[in-house]
Amino acid sequence: MKQLFTVLCFVLALTISAFAQGGDTMKSNGKSAAKKPVTTTPKTDAEIQKCIVDKFAAGEKLKSQGFNATVNNGEVTIVGTANNAGSKGAATKIAKSCGATKVTNNISSPPVSKPAKPAIKKP
Repeated sequence: MKQLFTVLCFVLALTISAFAQGGDTMKSNGKSAAKKPVTTTPKTDAEIQKCIVDKFAAGEKLKSQGFNATVNNGEVTIVGTANNAGSKGAATKIAKSCGATKVTNNISSPPVSKPAKPAIKKP
């Protein structure tokens, strides 16, 4: 009985060790997970500019708004007119994802309308 218990503990320890070393390399369908290639962000002004322009053109909503970005020493200035505040924020995120060290967002957007205050009725 002691031998059976010892063998079961040994098998359990080996199983736990195997799972611990495997990490999360298995997907739910049993296939090995391919690691994402490490991509470096562009470093030169021209590469940052091209990345931003390409992403603006690829975004269906951003393409129609005609944003323009200039890059100087990794610092990006974005100009244009947005249809909504979300597009303005998306443009900043795009610039940062392309490797901008600083983003100045000069995009104008329509003012956000505040709900009217209800009239206070006096008795």
